[in-house]
Amino acid sequence: MSASHGETRRYCQALDLVDDPQLIAEYQQYHRHIWPEIAQHLRQHGIQNMEIYRLGTRLFMIMETCASFDSAIFSRRSLENPKVCEWEALMWKYQRATPWTPNGEKWVAMERLFSLQEQTRS
Repeated sequence: MSASHGETRRYCQALDLVDDPQLIAEYQQYHRHIWPEIAQHLRQHGIQNMEIYRLGTRLFMIMETCASFDSAIFSRRSLENPKVCEWEALMWKYQRATPWTPNGEKWVAMERLFSLQEQTRS
C-alpha cells in the first residue's frame, strides 16, 4: 500500500519469518546493524526511513520514500546490485512468504483499513 503524505510516500508491507527461535534471533541480529552497502542503496534510491516490526513470525515494514520514488526502478536497480542480491539471498534463509503473497514475491503490500486523519471531527 502506498499513501502520500506531503512530500513523502509511505509503503506498508508484510512478510513472515521461518518459525525457528534461533533463526529469528539471527535475523534480528542482522537488522541491528545492516550492511552499510544496503543502507546506502536504500537511501540512494529515495527511501528516507524504514522500520520493521515483528509479532511472532509476522513482519510488518513501514517504508517512507521521497515523492518521486519509483518501486519498479528500485526493484530493477536492486537486482543489478551484487551486494543487494547477496543480502536478499541471505535474508531468504530467515524469511517466508505470507499465505497471501503471490509466487515469486517476498514483501507484499498491505491494505490500509483505517486512517484517523480521514475521520471527520465532531
